[in-house]
Amino acid sequence: MLETSDFLKDDCLKINCTVGVVVSAIDCSRLYAIKVPESDIGDHFGMLLENEENSDVIFNVAGEKFHAHKLVLAARSPIFEAQLFSGPDDASNEIFLQDVEPVVFKALLHFIYRDTLNEDDELLASTSTSTSVCDTLAAKLLAAADKYELGRLRLMCESLLCKDISVNSVAKILALADHYHAMELKAVCLKFAAENLVAVMRSDGFEYLKENCPLLQSELLKTVVGCEEEASAGKSVWAQFSDGDDTNGRSVRQQIWEANNGGDINQNLWVQLPDDGAADTGNAMQLD
Repeated sequence: MLETSDFLKDDCLKINCTVGVVVSAIDCSRLYAIKVPESDIGDHFGMLLENEENSDVIFNVAGEKFHAHKLVLAARSPIFEAQLFSGPDDASNEIFLQDVEPVVFKALLHFIYRDTLNEDDELLASTSTSTSVCDTLAAKLLAAADKYELGRLRLMCESLLCKDISVNSVAKILALADHYHAMELKAVCLKFAAENLVAVMRSDGFEYLKENCPLLQSELLKTVVGCEEEASAGKSVWAQFSDGDDTNGRSVRQQIWEANNGGDINQNLWVQLPDDGAADTGNAMQLD
């Protein structure tokens, strides 16, 4: 077939080949780079707030006036959007606020325009000082974030308050987290309290928790049970009771799963620690 084909010319077969040679290319991006600066939109909006340019709404907070812009507020908060654009067009542009302090509202506006916290000494002050956790600017700003549905601001406040969790403060921080829907902070408080149960029960904050937030006690019990199931080494939560850990020598007695006459099962968790050394379960919380 080859001999009878047209490929043979004078008993010769010619094959033409095209060979491609790849030359290493130089990656320009490795030699030259153009750096893009960080976003400065917050600075521009911050100047808009500071200069009060073209502001169209005034907030009167305890006599102190704050000029702002409706569109900016509405874009950041659905509560402000409903408040500022759902009323009649001829409504007054001055809004009076009675449930927030000027310093708190100023920090709120700073976040709305700049998306950051004003990191001054007052906002970052630790609750380890004589100031009650409920009176700190972080706690009050958490309440404002919840009111105006500012999720990112809420998390920022949770992060600040989380740094100040201690045996003496965890109960009140837990109450704040529960009241203002700070779920991540609440979870941290419950776990910390469960892991340090005896010491927390002896704190003044725990008395506040029992009087004002009884439902949180059952959530704490569930967390204690969960920590007990997860514990694989070291001293368990209940072992703190059995050996008198952190009770200054006062005996503590645990009651677990007792059946009453009706067949229901109850568990006593909250054990009173009187100074006479006897464990009093007369006021213990019972869960059906």
